[in-house]
Formats: sequence, structure tokens, C-alpha cells
Amino acid sequence: MNSFTESQRFRQGWLWAIILGVTALTLLAPAGNFRWLSYLTLLFIVLLFVAWRLDTRYDQAGIHYRVWPFIRWPTIDWADVSTATVTQYGFVGYGIRWNFGEWIYNVAGNQGLRIKTITNKRILLGTQRPDELRTFLSTLSLPVLGYQK
Repeated sequence: MNSFTESQRFRQGWLWAIILGVTALTLLAPAGNFRWLSYLTLLFIVLLFVAWRLDTRYDQAGIHYRVWPFIRWPTIDWADVSTATVTQYGFVGYGIRWNFGEWIYNVAGNQGLRIKTITNKRILLGTQRPDELRTFLSTLSLPVLGYQK
């Protein structure tokens, strides 16, 4: 295996139930002068959730990730990584977040690769396939990789 790739989207039923509920309330609300603005805002939010995607790719060169349509493929070279651990964490929210000195990119679940660079930058990339990611990282034989459940 030369690389490990993963693409994640918002698939949570409860999230889509909320979006549909808000949509229904917006459509049923009394007409007003700026009703079209509510429709446009709602349309933008729904399209954002439909389009949003977290893509990750791990290979010999490093860690590549993007949050489409906002962030386009930054790369963290393995030489710049101090530690990288597949880990399970408490709920940290979905989307892009800054949390206790760490950038978090997460779409679902509570598992991900926690990365610390040699410059002390901390990033958490969510994954829905932690066992496969762990297996791939073990093939790289890099001293920075930690293994934790």
C-alpha cells in the first residue's frame, strides 16, 4: 500500500433532521419584505453541508488534507512531524475548530490522527477508518508514529 486516502462528508441523520426542520420552519414562516434573504441564507447553508468534505491522504512524503471548499491541500512533511498518534477523543465538534491550542478538522465520529510538529503546531484530522489508518502508518516505519487506542 503506497498511500491511504479517505474522504468524509456530513452523513449524520440528526444533523440533516435539524436542517430539514429549519427549512420547513423557514418555508412556513409568514411572508415578509426580506423573505427572499431567508431563502438565500438557507439555500447557502444547505449547499454548504452538501458540498463540505474532509479529504486526507497519507503517503511516504507526508500528510495531505483539505476541507473542501475552504482549504486546499496543505502538506505536513514527515520530517516536520514530532509525533503522530491515531487516537480516540471526546467530542470536539464538527467542522474546523481551534480548541485548546490545536486545530481540529472533523466531520464525524471521535477518532483521528493527532499530529504535533517540531514547531509545536498541533492538528487533529478526523478519521472514520482508524484501524486501516493505523495499519498503513505502521508500514511507513517512522519513529514519530505512536500507537494508541
